[in-house]
Amino acid sequence: MTETNKTRDLLARLRDALHRLDFFLEHTREDVTEVASQAERLREGVAALGDLRQREDTAVGIEMLVDAATAFREAFRELEAGLLDAQADVDTLEAEIEDDADA
Repeated sequence: MTETNKTRDLLARLRDALHRLDFFLEHTREDVTEVASQAERLREGVAALGDLRQREDTAVGIEMLVDAATAFREAFRELEAGLLDAQADVDTLEAEIEDDADA
């Protein structure tokens, strides 16, 4: 296999991996939002219980879970944004390779 064919094969694999990641991110988005929503409901419920019992909130485990869910949602958003950047990088690489091949 020539170097040009290997390069095109690798670019095709990169594109396939990016498309598959995009597909799974799309299907996961609603679930990530639901995780964050349920974690917020937990936080609100604990706060309401604390108010009813007129004492300081001591549900550290729930706060840790809510914080983790928030971080999870933020990481997911970063992954989505990074996917667009990676797709642009692959486009640039492909254009550079085609330019080199034409030269």
